[in-house]
Amino acid sequence: MKCLPKHRLQGALVLFTISLAISGCSSGNSPPAGVLHSSAAQADGARLFAAHCAICHGAQGDGQGERREFMNPPPANLTLPPWSDAAYAAKTFAVIRTGVRGTAMPAWSSLSDRQTWQLVAYLISLRGH
Repeated sequence: MKCLPKHRLQGALVLFTISLAISGCSSGNSPPAGVLHSSAAQADGARLFAAHCAICHGAQGDGQGERREFMNPPPANLTLPPWSDAAYAAKTFAVIRTGVRGTAMPAWSSLSDRQTWQLVAYLISLRGH
């Protein structure tokens, strides 16, 4: 049996942890009509992201935040699916609200539903950046 190099093993672990978090999260919430592609919601989400998320996920959402080097597994690159995919919006909402066990991703239960949907809208706007 071949062993994976440490960096490949860590990457595989991160992907496995994220896939478990996404598949295990289901949110009964559906986004309010039109919010995911609303420029106003995305702008509000950008402000929330800068205040709460950028320190870990980076100003561009690419996982290159200031605290990245101290985190294992490292923060997710939110510009990539599933985070930037509207089809996963309810699950992304749930991950923001409940956090990801085994990672440094905290539960942001202090955010309102509206604020959380604004963050999801912002993440969708990052797709492909």
